[in-house]
Amino acid sequence: MSASEKPLLARGQGASPGIATGKIVFVSDEAVKLAAAGESVILVRIETEAEDTPGLRAAVGIVTTRGGLTSDAAIIARSLGKPCIAGCTTVSVNYSEEKLVIRGGPTLAKHHVITIDGARGQIHEG
Repeated sequence: MSASEKPLLARGQGASPGIATGKIVFVSDEAVKLAAAGESVILVRIETEAEDTPGLRAAVGIVTTRGGLTSDAAIIARSLGKPCIAGCTTVSVNYSEEKLVIRGGPTLAKHHVITIDGARGQIHEG
């Protein structure tokens, strides 16, 4: 099943092309740990900072709620050849509860599996 055949959850700016499927994580250190254990992870942040670099490298894809095509996350993702969706304003991140809240849609907990399409800027279920 291709990404476009899975239920669409949200849209943002397609900041770096490619498709990736993985578990949602909100913290760079966890992305590194799970990737080292062989897990595929999507790092989801409000915006990325310098200390997120190890997690950006470890993740198979990146989603941010702020930023755009010239954001740090987008530039780093393109340099690493990883899909990235930036400025996904239809979602919000709750770090304390480790949840991704989709406006008008479901709330996804840490480790929920999603697929991102970095060319189209789409987040899909599963």
